[in-house]
Amino acid sequence: MASRRWGRIGRPLLHFCLILTIVAGLPSGSAAQAVEGWQLHETPHFLVYTLAGTRGSWDVEQVKADLELIYRDAITPLGLPPSRLVYPLYPTLERFRSDWWHFATMGYGDVVHAWGTIYVGDNRALTPYTVTRAVISDAFPRAIPLLRWGLGEALGDRAAGVDSHGHLNAVAARLEVPLLREILGPSEFGDRLPMSYPTAVSFVAFLLERYGLEKTAGFVDRVAFRYFDFPDLFGSHFGEPLSEVERAWRARVSASGAPRTIDDGTYLAASRFVYRVTLAGNPGRRMLLPDGPVVVSEAFAAVDPLRRLNLDAVRVHMERARQATERAERAERRTERGLRGIVYVVVLTPILFSLAWLFWPAVRGRLGGGRRAVRHG
Repeated sequence: MASRRWGRIGRPLLHFCLILTIVAGLPSGSAAQAVEGWQLHETPHFLVYTLAGTRGSWDVEQVKADLELIYRDAITPLGLPPSRLVYPLYPTLERFRSDWWHFATMGYGDVVHAWGTIYVGDNRALTPYTVTRAVISDAFPRAIPLLRWGLGEALGDRAAGVDSHGHLNAVAARLEVPLLREILGPSEFGDRLPMSYPTAVSFVAFLLERYGLEKTAGFVDRVAFRYFDFPDLFGSHFGEPLSEVERAWRARVSASGAPRTIDDGTYLAASRFVYRVTLAGNPGRRMLLPDGPVVVSEAFAAVDPLRRLNLDAVRVHMERARQATERAERAERRTERGLRGIVYVVVLTPILFSLAWLFWPAVRGRLGGGRRAVRHG
């Protein structure tokens, strides 16, 4: 029995491992893969895919220039090993729904999947956050959320012209900013959402200001998953106690200007929506759900307005995602009722036929006796 099971499972598993080995051994030049129906446009740091006859193909030269500018300003100063990002320009939501997986499977070697955007001619869809997040996640896959997401969003803020400290200062006027020691562990970071998210961005942005890009990136790499040694690693890397730097950072946040008035309820909901779908969650897994393409695309589109505290725009994206989820749930309930009805028919039909077959002689006898009584009467 064991040998038969190995025959069904072991050989496909062996083939799969061989394929992975071959893919891992391919030269980096083979990374620029063709996708049927799509046109590939290469830059030093991007593989931009477009569809002929769409706004993406018409504007591709400007898009390439904009993306390279983001990379130059936000990523190049980090001194990371060179990599190229897959960046498709989807013309419609339906194309995003059908073709995203072609590009998601290209994240091997020196190629990083950056999701791209649904591009209809508005260059505001080319936000730096998809680029900085993808590069930082690829370069520091073991980093704790405080440093990984903090660095990715802080670099995105820098490229987008967003004040990370002003963002946190506006939120801190209504909500409590956690202490760093309370959000070091991944589970602790998740427990303090959504405030741990803007706190991390502001703190890492302060490290970038105080110590520079290279020094800060080196710290992210040095800590990796060792959050339990965070204070000691911080002191040995930067030469200053974490407690003193944390006090200086909080003073910097307070001095960032008069806090703006925001709706804390909307902010909490918006921050949870963006973080849980695009950072803490798995967008690729969410895409497999009926509402996935809408929810994922709206969450990515909401990142930039959330960082700018444009909560009205974020609310629009959240409402579209909510409507898509409700439509999916209604369709699921209809499908469930239909399947339940089919099960009832399949199960009850033979039972009813069996009962009819059992009781038919008695019923037929009564009917026959009734007819004979009528004739004699």
